[in-house]
Amino acid sequence: MHDTSVTVAAGGCAGDYVLGPGVVRVWFADLTGLSAHGAAMRALLSADEVERADRFLMERLTDRFVLRRGLLRLLLGRCTGRDPAELVFDYGTHGKPALPGGPSFNLSDSEDSLAIAVAAEGRIGVDIERLRPIESADGIADRFFHAAERTALQALPLERRDEGFLLAWTRKEAFIKAAGVGLSMPLDQFAVEVTPGAPPALLEIGEGLRGDVGVPADWSLFDRRVLPGTVAAIAAHGTGWTVETRVMDAAFAG
Repeated sequence: MHDTSVTVAAGGCAGDYVLGPGVVRVWFADLTGLSAHGAAMRALLSADEVERADRFLMERLTDRFVLRRGLLRLLLGRCTGRDPAELVFDYGTHGKPALPGGPSFNLSDSEDSLAIAVAAEGRIGVDIERLRPIESADGIADRFFHAAERTALQALPLERRDEGFLLAWTRKEAFIKAAGVGLSMPLDQFAVEVTPGAPPALLEIGEGLRGDVGVPADWSLFDRRVLPGTVAAIAAHGTGWTVETRVMDAAFAG
């Protein structure tokens, strides 16, 4: 498997938006540095997106939603050469948004940290989390994780277990999102590598899931730590993928 990572600040170069075959490009943004662009991002949203944004009871949640969806529209508009305000999303059976005609994309956020994965085609997923203490990590793992993951987490030194838990969580979420079979997929029916420093991998898929998603060899998993204090996982169906990263800064949004 060929895995490369390139991180640059996005200044609007057209080449950044050309999606070659076998490439997942992941765009990261710290929304705290983009708040000045809120009005411009809101102007790109559809009526239903504006309505969703205004349902939040706290202004900061509204502002985050507006920035996330506005940046997504701006990025997809540049990738397709279309007006970002005119893009119309389809929402499948499980509510995952898609753009008719492509490209494939997936979005994840953790407070003010945002990641958007884009590929010319294919099943992809991304998840981002802030690295932080997880008070209920053992309880969540005991209740929801695969037995192999629970065993591996318990084998870690105490000071590495929160990181291991978050590696497991992001990889599992990215895989579920890429699989596209709904977030109700049981977390204990498949296993990912959880040990910090070990290559990310999908280790096991239960027989009950294989009709929908195949076997572990059918999938690729990657980790990226682009925004300080975060970890992101990317899942893609197939092998031979290259992952590139970009940063959405003020020049991107301007």
